[in-house]
Amino acid sequence: MLENSKLSSRFKKADKKDVKLPYKFSFVRKNVSDEKAEEIVEPQKQEIENAIENEVAPQNLDISVVENDLKKDLIEKINSIPVWGEYSQEKQKELIKSFVDNKFSVEKYSFSDDDKQKLIEKLSSAVIGFGPLEYLISQENVSAIFVNGTNSVHIEIGGRILNTEMMLSNQQLEFLINSISGMVCTKIDLSKNVWNVKYNNLLISVITANISNSGTNIIIRKTVEYNIESILDNAFVSREVLDFIINAISEKKNIIFSGDINSGKTTFLDVLINTTILNKRAVLLEKSSQINSKSNYLMKFSIDTKSTDLDEIVENIMKIEPEYIISDLNTSIIEFSERKGCISTLCASSVETAISKLVNNVVVNENLSEKLAKNKVLTNYDYLVQINKLDNGKRCVTSIVELSPARTAALSVKLVSKLENGQYINDFPQPLTSFRAETLISQSGSMSSRFYH
Repeated sequence: MLENSKLSSRFKKADKKDVKLPYKFSFVRKNVSDEKAEEIVEPQKQEIENAIENEVAPQNLDISVVENDLKKDLIEKINSIPVWGEYSQEKQKELIKSFVDNKFSVEKYSFSDDDKQKLIEKLSSAVIGFGPLEYLISQENVSAIFVNGTNSVHIEIGGRILNTEMMLSNQQLEFLINSISGMVCTKIDLSKNVWNVKYNNLLISVITANISNSGTNIIIRKTVEYNIESILDNAFVSREVLDFIINAISEKKNIIFSGDINSGKTTFLDVLINTTILNKRAVLLEKSSQINSKSNYLMKFSIDTKSTDLDEIVENIMKIEPEYIISDLNTSIIEFSERKGCISTLCASSVETAISKLVNNVVVNENLSEKLAKNKVLTNYDYLVQINKLDNGKRCVTSIVELSPARTAALSVKLVSKLENGQYINDFPQPLTSFRAETLISQSGSMSSRFYH
């Protein structure tokens, strides 16, 4: 009798091909169409066929299925709690555990304690902090993460941009924005186009959907505290070139650090501040706080170069009478360059582009002819240090030029250091003086006469 029963087909492997498989679902034909019935039955037929083939019973729910369902429900629950971001991570983990315990009780899931604990840990890492990006951020070799809305997630490793094949849902993006807002204790104003914050060692930029056709874009870049040894070890600059730059700063030369965005200008500037002017009264201007110097003598200001009261800000900063003015604004402020000890960053991919930008800035803001503007730039600045990202992803100083006032409209630019085939070819002035200083000395008679009339 057992041989002819439905159960016999589960164990009698030799006759399995002759057995008509039982269906787990029954239905009334008048309520379910033939097509729909086949959709209901077919998955169960396949499950039983697999079980017969392997001589095992059908498996319980896969834990990955449960994980996805719980993650979806958990994110919805978190989004409904306005004060979630105010809880400590310990409190958040406690609430997540309670949530999972309750779900297991209601749904009667049957998993081992170890599997349940692993599930809680996975859910916690997915919704606490940076959620789905938490794993990427925790990897030491990942220096930046780029979220292109719901389309893609890229990372930077060793200067190269790689596709992770990961995609975030709108729900995950919303959670990520709310989570970042909670971590920095600042409400993200989505009416603005761009939003910049710093959290621990992370610089975070949010480009909102107002201008992004692919949805909210998020850029997360790690900041690393470098020192002299680390930049030398990474071949960012040679010891000889570094010594030259440090000496130039010590002598209060006016220097432009030029390079593309993320070329390493701010990182290099941070190292120089901590080694050269650590104990000097200095003013630092930034768009957002990035320099890590803890010097008690460094006065930091976050300013907007588009601000209507920029002129007033500049005027009052000048009244502080600092020994150095450091401007990490990726643009030049003419008033600062007219005094010694001015160090500025400029967004430019080459020396030629940098000089052109400096000249155009003077032409526009001071209404001077190009000839006079060129002479002003060459007089106000001593050196231009060019920093670039190479094809292999490495960032380094690629050249240094000395700027000198010229008697003609032509630019007087002398190359004093250049990187060729991984080696620096240097022609530094000995001693460290510029043609500008020599010119001023030779003209001292005519200049001094101006003060007596």
